[in-house]
Amino acid sequence: MVYDGELVKMESGRWARYQRCDTFTADAPQPRALGLWVAVELEERFQRLLDLAGEALAKYRELGVAVLVKVDPREDGRLMLELGDSIAAPGR
Repeated sequence: MVYDGELVKMESGRWARYQRCDTFTADAPQPRALGLWVAVELEERFQRLLDLAGEALAKYRELGVAVLVKVDPREDGRLMLELGDSIAAPGR
């Protein structure tokens, strides 16, 4: 299951966010809404920012620093990074 605004990296390497789109069946005896989840590709400036953020997180992890990314429940859609204590990096 996905949620509205969830980010996803597509097979093409491009970033998108999920958006719920409601469609309506007007020709049915009783019109009803049907929700579809659509991955909407982000603008180029967001593509670059997310790629840079991903590279930075990978570098932390290579250094053995545990990194956890969460959505702050108190802020609408704000991301939080939690850096853990250093752990043994691969190959050390």
